[in-house]
Amino acid sequence: MLALLAVAVAVATLTWIVGWWGVVVAALIAGAMLRRRAGAAWLVALAAMVGWSALIAVDMLGGRFSTLAGSIAGVMRVPVPVLLVVTLLFGALLAWSAAVVGSEAGRLARATRPSA
Repeated sequence: MLALLAVAVAVATLTWIVGWWGVVVAALIAGAMLRRRAGAAWLVALAAMVGWSALIAVDMLGGRFSTLAGSIAGVMRVPVPVLLVVTLLFGALLAWSAAVVGSEAGRLARATRPSA
């Protein structure tokens, strides 16, 4: 639970600072750090959804979110809830992919490290 919360905060913070690339950076690091944990990539994907949900909730409090979401949904010809689900799934898939890569990179780095 603590790992989920920590990764969600990292994803939300890095997304706020550098955009959607923040998901990839946070998930690569989290995947490498959680490489021994079973289902780490899925945990990171869920954390990304939680982090992006928090960012969306903050944007909703600003008052202009419904106008923007309605405009984008209209251009894409999908309902606003579908747009939100697709947005969260995009973040989750980015995070899952990067976590798998980070996990495998961490395993390879550990395996090729010379012993002293």
